[in-house]
Amino acid sequence: MALIEIKGLTKDYGRGDREVRALRGVDLSVEAGEIFGVIGLSGAGKSTLIRCLNRLETPGSGTVTVDGRLLTGLNEAELRLARQEMGMIFQHFNLLSSRTVTGNVAFPMEIAGRGSGEIKPRVAELLDLVGLRDKAQVYPAQLSGGQKQRVGIARALANSPKILLCDEATSALDPQTTQSILALIQDIKERLGLTVVLITHEMRVITEICDRVAVMEDGLIVESGPVIEVFTRPRHPTTRAFVESVISREDSSRKWGYQPRGTLARILFIGPAAGEPVISRLVRLFKVEANILQGDIGHLQGQPFGVILIDLVGEPAARRQALDYLESLNLPVELLEGAA
Repeated sequence: MALIEIKGLTKDYGRGDREVRALRGVDLSVEAGEIFGVIGLSGAGKSTLIRCLNRLETPGSGTVTVDGRLLTGLNEAELRLARQEMGMIFQHFNLLSSRTVTGNVAFPMEIAGRGSGEIKPRVAELLDLVGLRDKAQVYPAQLSGGQKQRVGIARALANSPKILLCDEATSALDPQTTQSILALIQDIKERLGLTVVLITHEMRVITEICDRVAVMEDGLIVESGPVIEVFTRPRHPTTRAFVESVISREDSSRKWGYQPRGTLARILFIGPAAGEPVISRLVRLFKVEANILQGDIGHLQGQPFGVILIDLVGEPAARRQALDYLESLNLPVELLEGAA
């Protein structure tokens, strides 16, 4: 059974003419130990979803089950205890400006009624974990954005949760700091055996650390699956737009007046295949020409990937064999024009 099960979740805001349906019957499952990403544009419903998950928002209908416990059926006292198993980090840090770093990290443990003899060593352990031991007595105003988010992560881990919820945790950070925070989240997840649910509007965040992803639009999940599968074979227009924000899928050859002479195809290379001479082998084996029109490279879950646009020229049978060969190597191929 999945660690998190969401079924038929709905949430409305306002009334009458001002009513907004933020969630429209969302079904979602998250396995223990994975980093699950939820991506969508502003207003897609992703932040409402995560706030319903830990019951900071009360759903209109549907169920949320965490580790076999039905959260949507708990009273306030039971819910407070259940929330201790879910730490949360926020886009704008939400630190207490009047408290030091130590005070901010200690705060959830104080609320949970833990004694100072337990709090002090736990705070020191967490500050070591996030690399802020030397900032223990510093106030938030004296910290950089990345350091503030590290405090937020330490605070979220204070009560030893099983689940870490990240609501746009890197959106207020520059690219280099984003990279370091994502690396920290992944490291903590592996060290502590956490399950992470990560909300974002940036596809690069998804491709960096997530195992699976759900794409949201207008309160619905329009596509979901393993990140590599969703990234390489996007079906929904919203998903394609997110993929294109990371690597171009546009055919720019027409802009400079190129007229295809054969089959125009886009090929995606992932992992070891990105370093193999696949195209030169294709030309040699099937006696075709492969005119490379454009290309791009990047990384997906730590693996190299590349995308190229080629005009495959030759006899129709040879082109078909060449395309079949690419498919046999499990390389995603998208035919744009002149299918053999």
